[in-house]
Amino acid sequence: MSQTAETSPAKAAVRRPWRLPLVAALALAFVSLSLISGAAYIVVLAGATGTADRLLVDRAARVVDAQVAMVRSRLDPVSEQLELVAALAAGGRIDIESPVAVRELLAVMMQQVPAVSAVGFATLDLKLHRAVREPDGTIERESLSLVDQPQGMERFRQLQTAQHTFWGALFWSETIKQPVVNVRTPVRRIDNAFIGGLIATVAVGDLSYLIGDPKTGGDGRYFILVGRDHVLAARRLIDPRGLGLSEQRPLPTIKEVDDPVLAKIWDPPVRSPQIDRALGSLGHVVEEGGRRWVFVYRELRRFGPEPWLVGQYFPIEDATGDLDRLTNGAIVGGITLAVAALFALVMGLSMARSIRTLTSAAELIEQLRFDEPFHRKSRLREIDDAGHSLDKARGALKWFGAYVPRRLVFGLMELGEDAVASRRRVVTVMFTDIVGFTPQAEELPEQETADMLNHHFALLGSCIENDQGVIDKYIGDCVMAVWGGLSPMEDHADHAVHAALEMGRVVHEDNLQRIAAGQKAVRLRVGIHSGPVIVGNIGAPGRVNYTVVGDTVNVAQRFEQMGKEFMGPDEDVIILVSGDTIAAMKHPEALGELPKPELRHVKGRDEPEQVYRLM
Repeated sequence: MSQTAETSPAKAAVRRPWRLPLVAALALAFVSLSLISGAAYIVVLAGATGTADRLLVDRAARVVDAQVAMVRSRLDPVSEQLELVAALAAGGRIDIESPVAVRELLAVMMQQVPAVSAVGFATLDLKLHRAVREPDGTIERESLSLVDQPQGMERFRQLQTAQHTFWGALFWSETIKQPVVNVRTPVRRIDNAFIGGLIATVAVGDLSYLIGDPKTGGDGRYFILVGRDHVLAARRLIDPRGLGLSEQRPLPTIKEVDDPVLAKIWDPPVRSPQIDRALGSLGHVVEEGGRRWVFVYRELRRFGPEPWLVGQYFPIEDATGDLDRLTNGAIVGGITLAVAALFALVMGLSMARSIRTLTSAAELIEQLRFDEPFHRKSRLREIDDAGHSLDKARGALKWFGAYVPRRLVFGLMELGEDAVASRRRVVTVMFTDIVGFTPQAEELPEQETADMLNHHFALLGSCIENDQGVIDKYIGDCVMAVWGGLSPMEDHADHAVHAALEMGRVVHEDNLQRIAAGQKAVRLRVGIHSGPVIVGNIGAPGRVNYTVVGDTVNVAQRFEQMGKEFMGPDEDVIILVSGDTIAAMKHPEALGELPKPELRHVKGRDEPEQVYRLM
């Protein structure tokens, strides 16, 4: 059986795990924060009376971890994006035979990963399709011969023999006039056949800028070394011009980057049992310019054949001087924290109540319940403004809900734009029409006519919606309804026929009440047909309807019109169903013994149609 869109949120709610109320969560969070922060201040205050080596270790570890994390955050996305492109190419989702498609995909990758200075796809015909970031930020696309590239064939052969992504040896980029680190990925089909290779480069200058950016914690005293003497990243390498770098000498040495402290990194360290014990393998201390400098570093092996040494240096007084400031700050901070925690708790509880009001309002809108007022004034301006906005949205959506089928709205909420994408489906279409409505309406005042129609449509709409149908439109006194249009429904014909029989029952009962009240009975014709249609948004860009179109719709309407030939003068309801609908039913036995169908010609059809009269 098909599942209605309305029941999906309810079932999803049943599966939700236990959740903590917002007020309790905020209260718990602030209380926990106060306790944890208070405990932390006590520990810090107690530790402030200890030796300076503890602070030094903490400072060293934080510095080196931050540097390593920044390097990884810059380079890991490059290899990840390259592997993603390789997987798409290996799976045939990229037309690698089309240089334009390949270059455009590489350009999109560069937009996703700003660290990449160039990215290329080498194919078996020894062509390199690549995208290159220009100094002004634009991305140029081009295709070159691997034979013409320096060491192009050698790097291509390395890719042919590789099985996994790897970071290659650093090399000089003549395009951007600076050294680059590079990652390479072989592209292999599922049968392990090599069909090409990807290579992406990151400029050393960009890497130097990243880890030296004050916004990310850099202060100019950072470095990345390759081996012991060659500098991969440093303040001077943000713009490497003037260092005389070339393909033969892509990296400067520690003596050539205008950093006298870094040049002393491998000088004999200043020995101190206390400092040596604190730093351990994290670094050492050297002396330069009458000051002592603490070097902290960590080896990083994942980004090339040679290990990198990532680190920073700082004056030793930066570590020991923090100790005094921490002692005084801990006392003041403890008092401030207690006051702030109390104030935050009070504000948090008040905010939680206001937010819960907005959450309840959003839930009511999600359920399309527009008649329940929910806005409560709040002293928090943003929350109060949000409440007013939700109130206005509720008023606007109330009208929206009156003109758009709710089943369609729930489908849009659940499926997004996919719910209204045009597609071909097999559906069942129903048309209804009130017999002799025009002369009957002429005898009644306008309001009574409208009231009669609204009452009639409410009866029919209830039958349609209860059987999972969607009212497509009202055409005067006619109703057009569809089953299986919004989402696939295997038993659309069963539901449509059952809804029609229910209509006949409720119209007959309603007519008994109308006759008792001295009013004329309503006589109804119903036509039903099943078949393929195009379902989706139909109309001009500024005004569309979600509807169904096709010959099936026309035949259903002609079946309703055909009711004129079958309906007797004393009959309340006539229901004509096509043979295609009976054939589409999953359980036709529910109708009991069917009457013998009649063959009738229908306009637009060459062959006669089977017509079943169910009522």
